[in-house]
Amino acid sequence: METRVIAISRQVGTLGEDVARLVSEELNFRLLDYRVVQAAAEEAGVSTETIAESEHKPSFFTRILESLARNPAGPASGQWMEPIDMSGTPLLTSSDYRELVRQVVEDFARQGEVVFLGHGAQFILRDQPNVVRVLVTGTKKARARRVMAGMACNEEKATEVITRTDGERSRYFKDYFGADWLSPSVYDLCLNTDHLNPTQATRIILAAVHAREGTAAT
Repeated sequence: METRVIAISRQVGTLGEDVARLVSEELNFRLLDYRVVQAAAEEAGVSTETIAESEHKPSFFTRILESLARNPAGPASGQWMEPIDMSGTPLLTSSDYRELVRQVVEDFARQGEVVFLGHGAQFILRDQPNVVRVLVTGTKKARARRVMAGMACNEEKATEVITRTDGERSRYFKDYFGADWLSPSVYDLCLNTDHLNPTQATRIILAAVHAREGTAAT
């Protein structure tokens, strides 16, 4: 079966952003991550407060898609940023915005040749047979080391970021998708990057893609 979509979910500090970028480059797929949709909203001239408070309008969705089409790659996904508090961000908790994200994901999934990083794509596209769903995970110890390096913080702060982010994402997916986002049964492939670098993890994902298609991985 031809794989047209890769849906990658990751825990903070697992290098999932780099993995998604490399997979998209190797497959020559577009990469859509959270910041792309946020940037598209800003480019469309709509504030996060407007998204949170106003009703969804088709014209707004069209402008988002047009913006994404003009700049499908978006900013470099490997750039470090402290994880966003999804539980308290109006942009993410707004039902209108979540509906927008769902439609963006479904629209680009129909077009194919896309790698989603986040967006809850693993749940939105759960019934699509041409999607490979990947979880990039790791132990707290290994993740803390990366967070410490990326944020130039101490171990206590890094552990706090990991614990907070894991909890927020678990609540978010439970509230809005009614599912456990870390359950292995949600995914086709779960990768622990404690001892895998992004290139190695990418090779495993590509091997899984080729195996599903009945061809040998290179």
